[in-house]
Amino acid sequence: MSERERESLQKPEFALKFSCAEVISVPVGRYTGQIMAAMDTTADSATATLEDAELQAADAGEPVALGAAAATLMLAYISADQLEDARHLWRRTPEAARAASGDLRGAWAAAAALRGHAAVPSALAALDAGPWGAAAAPLAAEAAASARRRELDVIGAAYLEIRLAKVAAALAQSDQVALEACRARGWVYRAQEATLVPRPPAPAAPAFESFEQLAQLTRIATHLTA
Repeated sequence: MSERERESLQKPEFALKFSCAEVISVPVGRYTGQIMAAMDTTADSATATLEDAELQAADAGEPVALGAAAATLMLAYISADQLEDARHLWRRTPEAARAASGDLRGAWAAAAALRGHAAVPSALAALDAGPWGAAAAPLAAEAAASARRRELDVIGAAYLEIRLAKVAAALAQSDQVALEACRARGWVYRAQEATLVPRPPAPAAPAFESFEQLAQLTRIATHLTA
């Protein structure tokens, strides 16, 4: 089976769009309105609104409100692949707020695993399994979907051909579910060999910044050496 690193990788897009209908309640007192307003906006606007809610909850010193606001923001950061922002959010969140929110602790565990690259499958499994509160559940599902899209982007850039079982393991999914996701991208499945031939990624429009290039190469190298 041929495996070779490709030269370019398209940066995954952040496609998060929140839905008020999916988010039942957020126990953050007077910050609920701000968080709910973010649910029907575009990704950048939603993240900015969630950041404002988190900062106001921090200023008010309310651990339960801050924990809930930080949890939703953490999941939005995962969806956007802003894992350094997620790390800084965790570091600045007081221990009382961390203790008050199981969603926040779960979101950070997933973000920390994603930052380690090699632990991506465990992060995806954690995002799938939860348990998540009513407000966090749809955000966790979108975070997992976004992370899987990025993972397939990396695999498509790193391999000319790869075993289906390896892709499924990387995505923390069954072979059948992973195969459907790959076929949706136009990848060719060779049943006799049980391998996939990825469709080459589209050329990236803008040039990446140096740190982004390094992150992309690190992800590719992780797959090639796994």
